[in-house]
Amino acid sequence: MAFTVEEERSGRRGPEVPYIVRDAKGVILDLSCNVAADSEDKKSVEMPFDGWTSAAIIAWPAGCLNRVGVRIIVDGEQMIPRNTGWVALEDVTIDVAMIRRVEKNRLIEAEFKNNDMDNAHWISVLVAVSSIFPIWARVL
Repeated sequence: MAFTVEEERSGRRGPEVPYIVRDAKGVILDLSCNVAADSEDKKSVEMPFDGWTSAAIIAWPAGCLNRVGVRIIVDGEQMIPRNTGWVALEDVTIDVAMIRRVEKNRLIEAEFKNNDMDNAHWISVLVAVSSIFPIWARVL
């Protein structure tokens, strides 16, 4: 049991800490892809440990003209977008909360669909995962 110096000197004791997080891990999974003109592609990675997804960051460069669709699938469930097949934007980066419990070795996938007949586009997709529940998500 640990106390602050002030608590030790005064004899007052603070509340007991309910638990200590041990072996907390967190990584950013890179699912970015250069999507060839008029094609579909997929990038996938296995969850490196039992844990949680917390957020996804997706960036579309200028010139996509809302023609390059992206969707993120976690352990067989489409997480982004939730209400349609694809999300396709232009010259923007979005950060989307994506809270889901995921077991080790389950797939996290990003699928891409480029409807631009003439140009390939690099779409950046990053997914944050950690071994503990993302504490900030409690306010959502």
